[in-house]
Amino acid sequence: MATTSTAPPSPYRVGQLCVGADWACAHGDLAALRYVAQRLADEASEPLHGELLALADACYADPDHAVEAWTRVKDQLFGRS
Repeated sequence: MATTSTAPPSPYRVGQLCVGADWACAHGDLAALRYVAQRLADEASEPLHGELLALADACYADPDHAVEAWTRVKDQLFGRS
């Protein structure tokens, strides 16, 4: 039987996902960036949740915007905005 955890995401997991997103941007792998944005959105609260989902959608609709949005969202994740 599966269990659902209500514990906050670990900083280590978020950091791993962010490294993956940085790699995806550097290699032009928008499918990987979309995947990471969706995983982070699963664990984020608003307004960051909505921004991550918008970033995931932008990976298909506007790849250049998606890469730019990742930089802004990552700053928010690490409290730099």
